[in-house]
Amino acid sequence: MDATTQQNVRTPAATVGPPLLVLALALASVLASVALLAVDRTRAHVIGYVVGSVVPLLLVGFFRRVDLDRRRNPRYLISRVVRPALILITAAALVLAALHVWPIATDMAS
Repeated sequence: MDATTQQNVRTPAATVGPPLLVLALALASVLASVALLAVDRTRAHVIGYVVGSVVPLLLVGFFRRVDLDRRRNPRYLISRVVRPALILITAAALVLAALHVWPIATDMAS
């Protein structure tokens, strides 16, 4: 192939999508916190609170920031799974916060 032929051949453009790795980390953090609900110790509930509510909410915020930057790219591909996953992770984080704080507060009150 000479130089003019190479210019006429188009390579497929790379597409950009949402940062699914960040979303997966947030989901893994929520699942780890669910596992810590079974342990009946105050330390486990404090760790579960941080891992299950603070970390996922920070990761969701980071996800939104990176996704906003990526959406400016004309090759961005929207994923239909992302919005429901964000809602699920955020709701689960709030529920897990309550489920972990209740035993902590009960232990501190007694």
